[in-house]
Amino acid sequence: MAATADLAALLRLIEDAREGCRALEAAAALRSLSALVPDDLAVRAALARALFHAGQWNEAWDAYDVRFDLLPSAFPRVTRRGPDGPVPIPIWRGEGRPDSMLVMGEQGLGDTIQFARYLPLLVARGIRVHAVLDPRLHRLLAPVTHGLDLRSSTTPGSIAGVRAWLPLLNLPRALGLIPQDYRGRIPYLAADPERRARMRARIGAQGFRIGIVWQGNPAAPVDANRSAPLDAFAPIAAVPGVRIFALQKGPGEAQDAPFPLDRLGPEMDGGPDWFLDTAAAIEALDLVITVDTAVLHLAGALGRPALMLTHGRTVDWRWLNAGDVPIWYPSVRLARCPDGTADWAAAAGRAAVLVRSGNLPPAVLL
Repeated sequence: MAATADLAALLRLIEDAREGCRALEAAAALRSLSALVPDDLAVRAALARALFHAGQWNEAWDAYDVRFDLLPSAFPRVTRRGPDGPVPIPIWRGEGRPDSMLVMGEQGLGDTIQFARYLPLLVARGIRVHAVLDPRLHRLLAPVTHGLDLRSSTTPGSIAGVRAWLPLLNLPRALGLIPQDYRGRIPYLAADPERRARMRARIGAQGFRIGIVWQGNPAAPVDANRSAPLDAFAPIAAVPGVRIFALQKGPGEAQDAPFPLDRLGPEMDGGPDWFLDTAAAIEALDLVITVDTAVLHLAGALGRPALMLTHGRTVDWRWLNAGDVPIWYPSVRLARCPDGTADWAAAAGRAAVLVRSGNLPPAVLL
């Protein structure tokens, strides 16, 4: 018990160093610590965070495999027939150029929206790609899945001739991308023109139109440090000329707002295909302000201006290397809670200052 407590205290000191802009020192300490306790998942996870924070991308991608040990049920299982039963196929790490490749979706819908942009890079290398992704996103992802064999992640099956596979989030490392390539072509998704026209008519042209999202999936382990109460958005609603529209769906949707809030209706994305109406709404709005959810990735993929409210201390690995501009999306800016806190109203206040001043990220247009 004492040893466990000592290790936890040491990890906290190293995490304090990382969060205090000493990520390189933290990574060095965690490499040494990981060599001493190679099976400790907390140490391995902390090492991955420190490496991402320090911008040591290749090593960070390799260390990020810890996600499958932290949540073994999330690890895709891919096998081939062997003489004595199914034999696991090793993950492709970028070696050679296989004729056929299986890419398995993983984690949340936002992860899929973020990393699907890299699928066409496999096709460009002359690889036949079989992508197994959440069926709710198939129509949304059509611009980046054209020419792929797109399959549902909810239907088990087999694919003849596949000799290589990898999880979706392994693509940047396996493709040998450098950080300057992570954005790729922006925008890489687009709203359906008819839906966009209907949403523009529904929203209208008056005022400065902002869509907001305040709640993530409460079942996710990270949700305690990423979701905000709806009333925290009051400073944004108080900006003169602003009109606020709810893009929230599911958990948190029923929260009462202490300010005028236009709810776009229960028919929004009411069918089996998700985010099609939301994408149209985002393209009809002037700005999106959201916590760390799939809608943030959708706005970034569409090249639309967005502000993300983030916890002041505990943020997801993909934002650690960012100042205010994340490496993934040129049209996104971060508005952090101050002084390592979860003061969401203060983060919204910072976003409100940007709205008042007009110092907002520009849209990215083709």
